[in-house]
Amino acid sequence: MTDFYSRLCRICFPSQRTPWPLIALLTIAVLFVQGYHPYANDAGIYVAGIRKLVDPGLYRPDAPFIVSHTHLSIFAPLLATFIRLTHAGFAWTLLAVYLLAAALFLYASWLLATRLFTSNAARFGALFMAAALYSLPVAGTALYVMDPYLTARSLTTPIGLLAVVAALDRRYALTTFWIVLSFLVHPLMAAYAFAFVTVMIAFDRARPRIAIALCASGPVAAAIADFIVRHQPISPGYREAALQPAHRFLFLHLWRPYEIAGAIIPLILFAFAARRIGWSTRFGSITLTAIATGISSLIIAAFFVPVHGPYLLVPLQVMRINHIIYAIGLVLFGALIGYYSTHRRWLAPAFFLAAFTGMAIAASLTFPGCRRVEWPGLTPENPWSQAFLWIRTHTPRNAVFAFTPRLVNLPLEDEQGFRVFSERSQLADDKDAGDVTVFPSLAPLWARERHATAGINHESDAQRLARLRPFGVTWILLAPNAKTHFPCPYHNSVTKVCRLLP
Repeated sequence: MTDFYSRLCRICFPSQRTPWPLIALLTIAVLFVQGYHPYANDAGIYVAGIRKLVDPGLYRPDAPFIVSHTHLSIFAPLLATFIRLTHAGFAWTLLAVYLLAAALFLYASWLLATRLFTSNAARFGALFMAAALYSLPVAGTALYVMDPYLTARSLTTPIGLLAVVAALDRRYALTTFWIVLSFLVHPLMAAYAFAFVTVMIAFDRARPRIAIALCASGPVAAAIADFIVRHQPISPGYREAALQPAHRFLFLHLWRPYEIAGAIIPLILFAFAARRIGWSTRFGSITLTAIATGISSLIIAAFFVPVHGPYLLVPLQVMRINHIIYAIGLVLFGALIGYYSTHRRWLAPAFFLAAFTGMAIAASLTFPGCRRVEWPGLTPENPWSQAFLWIRTHTPRNAVFAFTPRLVNLPLEDEQGFRVFSERSQLADDKDAGDVTVFPSLAPLWARERHATAGINHESDAQRLARLRPFGVTWILLAPNAKTHFPCPYHNSVTKVCRLLP
């Protein structure tokens, strides 16, 4: 193993500089191992916002669910402006920015490792681990460390790590710059990065009482807020959106045992590692911060975000501070694997090979109906995506679609975004419930539209007309075996596209 790292040092790190050739190779490895699905899951929300800004004529009926994010972040406006000014291909621009974000994450992971470890073996271990577990799910948060698609988090995650690095260097002006930039891209994730960095600075400056007071202020503020709003009424639509099965992560009481373990075990590992290396070191400061902020968020989630309400803190998604804790944890874990492998030559190669293999298998299981890499310009293999593309080229631009609100959870759908594929409007579905939990004002509209489509596959044509016409629906997606007399010019193994006629 010593020879292995020595060769890497000579090739990629000859003068104690950033190993850009290795970062480039690992970025490519990330693409092919973790996969790339540009219109899946949350990308369907973010990318629809970019499309809307590029072409304001799109998505007029369902604009509230799209622009709710775009006006709080520079992410979509910047990409839309770049595409309009350069006339760059939309899909190729997304891929290029995704690769840039992946390389930036690996670079930030490397910088963090260099601040905490003097051993090159540890530094390279951190870099390999960041690549191997790039899309590791963060327990109980419905997030990955880095998404296998482009979202605002793709940029705020490495920016948050760069803020941590600057804070460790005690370059607080630079720290402030990274935090402000993160706020401009994704305010909520930036807030958690800011909280983490603030507490870490207190520990790093040997002010543990201040750090603990900062962490204690979170539960205290939550308790006060809970007392003030405890008896306020909750919108039925908002309650329905918050209690969707996909939003179990919002309530600690609904977590499965392995998700709770995923939040607690890393804190125990942080404590064990810091005890071995030293509490008064930089390593100790960052691990103490992870432990303190992790415990604080667990207390808030356990006592002040109840399933029955009030839901004042639900939009804050308090357990998502685990996201930056996990990202830092990958770096530290990989560094320790590399460091302790110097006397066991087989350990690091075997571990990282197993990690890459396991993540490749997980990626295939997560998106079973899709190619591993969805290259721009290629016809998708996913049958749902094929239907959405047919809609883009064979239906009017002002068409409004309706389908079962559970569509994103159907087999082989793989959470592919209808709006971004088809460039057509739709009535609100279960995926839009995520917007509702963050922006409660959308709840009444979401509830009305969702209820209108709840039984669409089993109703008669007359019932469909009565429910959907008031919302301006002109086309519907039905299950292949659904009965209808409407003309259905397209069908495949998973759906049929039908025109709503009087």
